[in-house]
Amino acid sequence: MSCDITIDLRVNIHTAAAVRHLLYTEQKMYTHDPQCTPDRIVKIREFIAYIDEQIESNLPEDHDHEGL
Repeated sequence: MSCDITIDLRVNIHTAAAVRHLLYTEQKMYTHDPQCTPDRIVKIREFIAYIDEQIESNLPEDHDHEGL
């Protein structure tokens, strides 16, 4: 069985921000040197970027980003 299976997750924007924060906290102690960074951390960083894009694209124009 292939591990390359895509799943879709749907969460509200506050849950997405909380998950993003936890993932960021987990990966921040690792280097950004691609020679030394574990593959799982690279994947976590890619997912953080994806969450950031989704949060930003779904915030209303008048949102002040407080509490997120």
